[in-house]
Amino acid sequence: MGYKKGAKAERELAEILWRKGYAVVRSAGSGNSYSPDIIAIKEGKVIAFECKAWRKDVVVIPNHQMEKMLEWKRRSGAELFLAWKYPYKGWFFVPIHLLTRKPTGYSIRLEEAIALSYSL
Repeated sequence: MGYKKGAKAERELAEILWRKGYAVVRSAGSGNSYSPDIIAIKEGKVIAFECKAWRKDVVVIPNHQMEKMLEWKRRSGAELFLAWKYPYKGWFFVPIHLLTRKPTGYSIRLEEAIALSYSL
């Protein structure tokens, strides 16, 4: 995802979460750090999101990035989701553990994401 498109999607999701009553933090440059893109907290419950604004039929998170996120999840105890914004279809929220591990990374197809998506 291009930086501008990705940052715009992250800001959009942060706004959606804020309107739903969450305290929200967006982690700038998060793809290169240990934390997910968005962290949302409401009444002590912590939910984190790795955001992708992606037009293709599959999202792949590289192994090195997923390893960092899984370690972050382990340390924080937060729920961790892939937040996939697909053009003209909206947002899909899939628990990160439901992605399929492949040699190049963890992936999920659009049809699976639609079927497995949680609502906020």
